[in-house]
Amino acid sequence: MVRLSPRCLLALACFSLPTIARAIVSEADPSQSPLADTELICPTENAGDCYPRHFIPKADFQEIKEGQDIPPGLHVRMNVYTGLKEARLNIPMEGEEVSEEYPMEQAMVIVEQPEEEAATQQALRDQVPEKPPAYDAAGKIPPPPPNEGGDIGNFHKAMLDIKTEGQAFDSALDDLSELSHDIYYGVELAKDGRVLQKLTCLVLGFGSQKFPATEEKRDHKAAAILASAIQNNPTALKEVAKMSRIVMYPTCVSEATVTVNFVDVLRVRLSLEKEPSTLKAKVSAISGLLREPTIRKEFLENRGMKMLLEVWLKKGEEFDSVRMKVAQLVMDNFLDESMGAALGVWPKQPVRENKICETKGRTLEDGCWEYHVDGFAKAYPGKVWAGEFLKALGEQRAKWGDSIQDREL
Repeated sequence: MVRLSPRCLLALACFSLPTIARAIVSEADPSQSPLADTELICPTENAGDCYPRHFIPKADFQEIKEGQDIPPGLHVRMNVYTGLKEARLNIPMEGEEVSEEYPMEQAMVIVEQPEEEAATQQALRDQVPEKPPAYDAAGKIPPPPPNEGGDIGNFHKAMLDIKTEGQAFDSALDDLSELSHDIYYGVELAKDGRVLQKLTCLVLGFGSQKFPATEEKRDHKAAAILASAIQNNPTALKEVAKMSRIVMYPTCVSEATVTVNFVDVLRVRLSLEKEPSTLKAKVSAISGLLREPTIRKEFLENRGMKMLLEVWLKKGEEFDSVRMKVAQLVMDNFLDESMGAALGVWPKQPVRENKICETKGRTLEDGCWEYHVDGFAKAYPGKVWAGEFLKALGEQRAKWGDSIQDREL
């Protein structure tokens, strides 16, 4: 029997390692072996689970995986219920509204389906689970990596120009329009009370002598920025909640002895607005703000739904897209639980008789929504979304608004 000393055994092991390593590599699947010059993230020991560290955008939305770095300027969205984050190239897609001045509207986009296809498809709200996952905040949002180019610098410069009404005020609005959809920048914007109030005042039509709100579509841009900053961004919405009084009672419309609320001023502004795209941007901003319970409560107490019904009743087919945006707001915030709506908050009044809703001075009552929506749906049977809106409105009215004490005497 041959005895080997520990030193000999160690030498033999060192001699055998290269051979063993080559054997392991030769048995590995070449298609699963990452290239040496590709930086990957491997969440498990299985090489097949690895993925590139740098997100590669395409025209369609793709999932952003854990730990991936994303380049600046993408269209990013997040499902606040599942936490899934996706991104694509920030380019106009088929079905999205595009204008020469605003390549992409910084707000939620609804693509209406062709009438033949939409009529046979199941309503979106019927395709989701009855009880959505519990609403959860996104948590701490990390800042963009240092290699994000000049976005961070542009963002801080734009914020300063907005607060001080610098010469680059308009270009600052453009920069914030581009950056506010990013979760991090949306949170940072919502934290700044001065910028938040300046944007709110612009939405309400109160700019300054130097930069009037209604010129250069500054009110439109401000509304789009607000909508983008808080849309699908619960952390930003929490920051807005801390300064809800700034939004509901901005100093630009209130004096020391007189307090004027956001809704009353906006009601006048929206009644005079003739540009559908601007109306849509402002409705989107309102929808985002209504996710905050304190703002939602004051909105309802100050007859905000009456204001929205007045927007719905604007005459002309050019406002049909605005009506769809109003329907989306009401569904998302009050009727459709799958979209996070607060059920039982509105409506709380019974349906009014047609003769009541046809009476001047009463046509904007809460109980007249069905009358007006039904009239529109019958006049335009191809607008499938209007029928779905009417159905959802009727279902919630039956649950919460059909109390005897509220009925007409």
